[in-house]
Amino acid sequence: MLHHWPDKSTALSYVMITDMTRGRKPKAISVSEASGAFAKNPKRRPTNIIKADSGLPIAPDFVIADETAHKVWNETVDVLKDCGILSKTDTHLLTSYVITYSEWTKVVKHVSVNGHRDENDKTSPESVAMFKLAAAHQKLLAELGLSPSSRARLSVASSSEAKEETTSLASIIKLMKE
Repeated sequence: MLHHWPDKSTALSYVMITDMTRGRKPKAISVSEASGAFAKNPKRRPTNIIKADSGLPIAPDFVIADETAHKVWNETVDVLKDCGILSKTDTHLLTSYVITYSEWTKVVKHVSVNGHRDENDKTSPESVAMFKLAAAHQKLLAELGLSPSSRARLSVASSSEAKEETTSLASIIKLMKE
């Protein structure tokens, strides 16, 4: 989408290009490959795939200083590492997630003690912040693959043992049907 804003001091116009994608979010390449999307036509497989760094993210100092954020950081890193979907490039996303969660818990405690209204019987800023932080937290959950619907869309390459179990289970079911 292009936006034109004429600059009144000169005759030049400035163009701002914004990326406003529509429709569904694109699937990860690994998900498409696992579903067999490229089996019929391998030429459809993208050639410019960016690989993520395989290292683990390191918590920034301000996350370590916040007890709640640091606890959630460690829990989330363990879960994502076990799923095999964590890389060093997730540091900023994970930082946003744990700080948002930590701030949300502080605001929830404040609202549970003081209520949603301030002394002027208007909605308190803490109440507004609570709902905004909750919405941001939900979006970050999906980005990290921690919500049920985002987990259903993830397809992570499993170990050879899991593949063998799946194959043997599938063969058992096939034999039972015959």
